[in-house]
Order: sequence, then structure tokens, then C-alpha cells
Amino acid sequence: VVQWRMETVNADVLEECAHALVDVLSRLLHDSALAENVTTVWFASDYPYPIVKRSASQRRPAVIAKSGTFRDFEVQHEEAVEILRKAFVKGRELDNWELTDFAEAIELGKGVEAELVQDSGVLGILDKLIGIKANLFVSGASRCSKRSSFTKQVVDAR
Repeated sequence: VVQWRMETVNADVLEECAHALVDVLSRLLHDSALAENVTTVWFASDYPYPIVKRSASQRRPAVIAKSGTFRDFEVQHEEAVEILRKAFVKGRELDNWELTDFAEAIELGKGVEAELVQDSGVLGILDKLIGIKANLFVSGASRCSKRSSFTKQVVDAR
């Protein structure tokens, strides 16, 4: 699990933070002892769109409000997430793993109540449970990620 809260991070450092995150993931995932049986990286973030890139013919889903206070979403946020996405593309350093999040997982499932997927509380609880049970948990450095009780609760429960 990657937990990256971008809400209060200076937009000017997001690109550098994204590259640092890719480096950390690369070191961890390429360590066979640490990443044994890890095939998927779950993206738990306040980023308001699904992490999986859509083709030009696919419609971008509506914003998923994962944070009730994240209002200053800028192009730098999108560019930083794109750096992370590209690392998982075929031929790149993390191409042996799949990057996913709740939005994609819910698309694959059926019978989920629509209001549940728009409830930031439900999304946060699910991200937290997945983070607690995950083989690896990576949270952003203080300069690159908002400090939150979420991170402390996941770390304490692990």
C-alpha cells in the first residue's frame, strides 16, 4: 500500500516527491525477501481520480471526494501522479506490479451501492483496512505528504 496525502503539500515539490516515491517502491519491490508474493500496489490517497489511466476513448469518471478539505487540486498534482503511473507501464522499473485503487477495484466488482463509493468515510476505512493487512506499507515523507492520524493508526495496527 502507498498512502500519499497530497492535500497540504507545496505543489512545487510534488514532482520530486513522486520520483522519490518511485525510487522507494523500486527498492522495496525489487527486494525479493520484502516483496515476496506482492503483485499489486494499492494507492490510498486523497487524489480525487482513479489511479488507473484511461484510454482516450474511455470517459474519465467523476471526481471521488476522498477528502472533504482537499480543494486546491492543481496540475502539479496530476503530473506527480502521472510519474507514479508511468513507473508501472511495460518496460519501466515497476512493470512487474499492478497499480490499483478503490475506484478500479469497485469497477471490477458488482452489486456495490453507488452511495458507498462516494462516501469519503467508507473509502478511508477500506484504505485503512487494506493498509493494515498489506505486506508492505509506504507513507510519504513529511515534506511530501500531509501528516494524518490515518498513517499512525495503520502503523500502530501493523
